[in-house]
Amino acid sequence: MDYQVSARKWRPQTFEEVIGQQHVTTSLANAIRLDKIAQAYLFSGIRGVGKTSLARILAKGVNCKREGTSLPCNTCESCQEITAGRSVDVIEVDGASNTGVDDVRELRENVKYLPLRGRYKVYIIDEVHMLSNAAFNALLKTLEEPPPHLIFILATTESHKIPQTILSRCQHFAFRRMTPPEIVSQLQRIIETRNVQFTARGLNLIARVAEGSMRDALSLIDQAISFGGESVSDEDLFTLLGRMDGAVFHRLIVAIHKKDAVAALSVAKEITDHGCDLRQFLSDWLERLRHVVVAQNVSDVKSCLDVSQEEIEEIQEETTFFSLEAMQRLFGLFARLLSEIRIAPQPTLLFEVALMKAMLLSDTRSIESVIEKLEQLTANGSSNTQVSHTAETAPQYKTPVKSFENKKEIQNTAIFKKTTHPERKIQPQKPTPNKISIQKPSAANKGKTDWPTILAAIKRERANIGSYLEQGVLEHFDKQEIRIVFSKNSAFLIPLIQKDAVQSWLKDLLLSHVGSEVKLKLLEGQASVSPSASNADIVKKAEPVITTKTSRTEDHPLIQEALKLLGGTIIDTKRVPND
Repeated sequence: MDYQVSARKWRPQTFEEVIGQQHVTTSLANAIRLDKIAQAYLFSGIRGVGKTSLARILAKGVNCKREGTSLPCNTCESCQEITAGRSVDVIEVDGASNTGVDDVRELRENVKYLPLRGRYKVYIIDEVHMLSNAAFNALLKTLEEPPPHLIFILATTESHKIPQTILSRCQHFAFRRMTPPEIVSQLQRIIETRNVQFTARGLNLIARVAEGSMRDALSLIDQAISFGGESVSDEDLFTLLGRMDGAVFHRLIVAIHKKDAVAALSVAKEITDHGCDLRQFLSDWLERLRHVVVAQNVSDVKSCLDVSQEEIEEIQEETTFFSLEAMQRLFGLFARLLSEIRIAPQPTLLFEVALMKAMLLSDTRSIESVIEKLEQLTANGSSNTQVSHTAETAPQYKTPVKSFENKKEIQNTAIFKKTTHPERKIQPQKPTPNKISIQKPSAANKGKTDWPTILAAIKRERANIGSYLEQGVLEHFDKQEIRIVFSKNSAFLIPLIQKDAVQSWLKDLLLSHVGSEVKLKLLEGQASVSPSASNADIVKKAEPVITTKTSRTEDHPLIQEALKLLGGTIIDTKRVPND
């Protein structure tokens, strides 16, 4: 038979021809050159990365007739016999078909004989992990102390199945997967010698499908040439491999972005009509979503993605369709779908429903963000409730409020009297229905005692920023500068307030309340006034006027904010006794 498949025809014959395994070839070449050959080697790695080929090259290197070099000449009788697979000194054993202890005993008897032509007798045991435990135990002594003329080379795709007693007696070399650029480079050299034309996109597709195996890539090249002849188009490859073109992924993600159900379902039908395996399509689809997420987080997309320039342009466009959080939800949705369709009787139906669900994900909030917002609202509301309860139970409620400069006491005129009426009545000076009101400072003190009003406005719009500011001590307040000092334990809040977006928002809010641009300084250290003085004497909040029991619960700011956040409506309201 004159014809040879590419995987055999292009098998490497020297250390220099081995692709992607420089860490192995360098070590073995130096061992031959320095005459420091180990008694046993273990080569592990996926299929088609050169384990058996390198084992033969090592056998040729140690038995080559040409001296003074670590490279086999491939011209002497010994090298030619090993290349042709008919050397009596190099014995290849299939571990998958010789698994028993009797096979190993026969091997132990044969290793006693000296080599006939070369310096060493080399045993190459492929798929060695298939040996039984008894066979491994029978091999231990020979592997540890073999005759001086013997070299064992074990090859396996599953090194984790090799007993530790065997691993400890071998020099272990882990063969890595070949990268797509390495595979594409080798494929280009091969097709040039065969006068066959492939597109760059087609070669990249073959390299990705091979998943790091050069033998798989060469087998696909032979198959594609048989299908397409001297010029193989991308359409021929997609049909041959049962894969979908990258343009299909682009159309699908555009349909999800535009919420075009008709376009999304047409893509699903196209996948079915094309005969593509849905699990394989979902794996490729998840890889495409991964590319989009990577492009959203890195600046140099080309160096991070092994795809063609045309696909890079499509991916960069897709990065603008969804936020990073939405992309993560999309990835999670289809990743779960991939595991579900393995046992689904009608996987296409699950896929179509998942496409409809994907169109809604960009409009939803994550449960974490909703919980965080509710916690902020709850913390804000609990402080207001505590103030209201304290004021209601006090027989008389008088609080001095001191100004910033002259420390004059301004007595609150809101007095609450406890009556003997069965139902308590609260008599505020100026009741404001349905809400808690904050007493405003007088015009004379405007700009100096107005910080509580500003802080209340901040908390109404952004409760978390207001709570951050409350942790500091107000050291200075006027129309030009506000200075707040944070202790060592609360200084970590300063960067959260100093974010650009927060500072811009605070600048506009302060301008609307003070009437001029105010510089907000956030410092870490010890305030010049004590926290108690700052709260009670400098800018103490005016006491709230408590509403009567006839106020409507629905109008409470906390309730309104929760309704706005969750998009709900109040169906009924019931009063719960305090006891």
